[in-house]
Amino acid sequence: MTARELRADLVEDIREAFKERRYKDPTGEFVQLNVFPQRLPKREHGNDEDPFPYVIVRLDSGDIASQTDPHKIDVILVVGLFDDDLENQGDERVLEILEEIQSRYEAQPVLNGKFRREDPFSWALQDEESYPYFYGAAHMTWSAYATRRKVSVYV
Repeated sequence: MTARELRADLVEDIREAFKERRYKDPTGEFVQLNVFPQRLPKREHGNDEDPFPYVIVRLDSGDIASQTDPHKIDVILVVGLFDDDLENQGDERVLEILEEIQSRYEAQPVLNGKFRREDPFSWALQDEESYPYFYGAAHMTWSAYATRRKVSVYV
């Protein structure tokens, strides 16, 4: 079980969890939530498709204490939404997404039988004004089941 497998599994799982929901994009259309691994895609031209709304599944760091301990993988989720409502409350929708993800992985802490979410789940909202773009992030730690050392037997 690798960190890259975890990232791919989280991208697919979050896509699936939000497939029925629609969020406003900068053109005013209501679209599915984009879910990207690690970073936003590069835009070649200014008129390329805007990535909003999105979640980025970013691998932050990892740790293996010993060969028999599970691999601890820190993941950061970055949420970016567009909300041009004049009430300027887009952070509520960002928080709604973060809370949905938190609830999902509290109810189902094992992902695809390979990874287990560890406590705590922490989140933060951007405190700087960036209307009509709103941002938030969450941090989770996952354990990948340890790969056991192969023992060679010579006869």
